[in-house]
Amino acid sequence: MNKKVKITIILEVMIAILMLIPITSNAALQANGKSTKTDTLPNWLLNIRKMEAGGGTLGLTDTINETDLTSSADISNNLDIHMELNTEYGAMAILSASAYGKQDKIADGQTTTGNKSGVYMNLNGEWVSAGVITYCSQYVNANAKYKNQYNLTYTAKVGDAITETSGWHQSTASAWLVCNEASGLLRAYSGSIFSYWGQGHHLAVSRSWEPIELF
Repeated sequence: MNKKVKITIILEVMIAILMLIPITSNAALQANGKSTKTDTLPNWLLNIRKMEAGGGTLGLTDTINETDLTSSADISNNLDIHMELNTEYGAMAILSASAYGKQDKIADGQTTTGNKSGVYMNLNGEWVSAGVITYCSQYVNANAKYKNQYNLTYTAKVGDAITETSGWHQSTASAWLVCNEASGLLRAYSGSIFSYWGQGHHLAVSRSWEPIELF
């Protein structure tokens, strides 16, 4: 068998192998900070957790417990994707005003650092997983690490940046959560990322819940 024939056979075998190998693509969605989606608290809590489940946007194979939102793979895959907590939001907001952030007032659609490395902020659209919520079984039954449970009388939680940032960048604050059916807590309300609004009712939520934190 001459050299040319050998090369031809090798090429044909290689092509056949390549044709037999399935072509797959693992794609994930990432928010660009300019689009929001209006949905209910239970849907956000569960669907964001499901991003790491089998068939989710991250291409993983985890299974999410739909009652308490936990999963067995949180430790093994080093991911724990969940709706942003109030304490996480507060820490991020304080950092934005530090030497590591933009420091001056953040406008709608800008980031906490002033460039693409920061967190995009949607003013009047940053709902967090926090509040005095009893109507929503998904929230009530969720593992404590996926929510900041408050009482009707506000008691500070480390990192929530509710009282200590009062007035920063002309921020305003509504009354604290006033009923057991409050829909949750809206941050970045009324023109400043340090403002908050907490008198919503779950049947009248017209603003957008803003996900997502990776920890």
